[in-house]
Amino acid sequence: MMGKKSMWLIFALVLSLLFTLSITGCGNNNAPASGAVGDDRWGEVHRWQLQTAVPAGDPHMEILGMLVDDIEKMSGGRLLIEILPADAVVGPFEILNAVDAGIVEAGQWWTHYATGMHPAAGLFNAPSGGAGTGLDQTGILKWHLMGGGRDLYVYFYQEILGMDVIPFIHAPDGPEALGWFHSPPANVEEFNRLRFRSPPGLPGEIYVEMGGSPVSMPGAEIIAAAERGVIDAAEWINPATDIRMGFQDVFSYYILGGLHQVIGMSDILINGDAWRALSPDLQAIVEVAAHRSIFNTYTWFTVENAIALEVLVDEYGIVLAPLPEGYTEAFLAAADRVFARHAAEEPFFAQVLASQREFAELILPYRVGNLATSYGMARFGVDNMD
Repeated sequence: MMGKKSMWLIFALVLSLLFTLSITGCGNNNAPASGAVGDDRWGEVHRWQLQTAVPAGDPHMEILGMLVDDIEKMSGGRLLIEILPADAVVGPFEILNAVDAGIVEAGQWWTHYATGMHPAAGLFNAPSGGAGTGLDQTGILKWHLMGGGRDLYVYFYQEILGMDVIPFIHAPDGPEALGWFHSPPANVEEFNRLRFRSPPGLPGEIYVEMGGSPVSMPGAEIIAAAERGVIDAAEWINPATDIRMGFQDVFSYYILGGLHQVIGMSDILINGDAWRALSPDLQAIVEVAAHRSIFNTYTWFTVENAIALEVLVDEYGIVLAPLPEGYTEAFLAAADRVFARHAAEEPFFAQVLASQREFAELILPYRVGNLATSYGMARFGVDNMD
């Protein structure tokens, strides 16, 4: 029979074990319990506001929601981000300055919005006509991630523009449609006579070089301007985005295949102080979430654009019209002149353009030669793949 001393010893050991488990949480004291989002016991909680350049209801708000949700989950609630629509704090073209000043901790916009500050802005996320490189959207993404593009991209924001921000490409939303029209222009001369809403920066400059009259304005103002007759035609992004904006209620014709932003990618900008306040693991989480957002966005837009285009045609009676005769040749020729002029005047512009073209020379022989007719694309009259 067990003695009293042995019984008390066992009892004491059991109590000691129970006490230890209550403190350590059964041996897992490194992660919050399920549902403990934002619990300060697991480290400092960072709460940010992210100001967007798009109105409420735009698909980019949904895409940002996926990004923010990923960050919250992967961080265990240590980084919480509130998404604000356009104009909630500042206007779309003021986002970079607002993030730099710390008015908001983060922002979403497109780098080409900064073209007025430096012409190289458009080369990073919207090189018109592929900037003459032959790269499509996936090619430019590869240049960003594998071809030295990110280093130039960060240098552009921090050194060329002098902004204390950390930028990330997060949402490829091209190729974009040429745009919306009351009646389709038959040729480039008719197109040039239209007061056409165009993105700021290189696309607008190229349209001017073509002899056109582009008008720049934020997305939230386009529909009202079209209804008042301030503009004759307009582009925004693509079917999935345009249908939510209500273009089908104002215009009757839609033309795909525009070259102004055959490549288009949205940015996330993070204030430098806010970024440096994050621990290394949180910084890594943001970077991983941004990369996942690239994949999410690319696949999301591929499907949603196809669905939206069917709805526009079948339910709203929108007529798909061909590109104006001569548009492609006129645009590419004008683009070549604009790029050559900027490269001659701005060394950094020339450096970025040369980097893209060097990368294109590396990857295009394989891509074009090996993928041109893959997967039976020739059945659909397609001899290349995006």
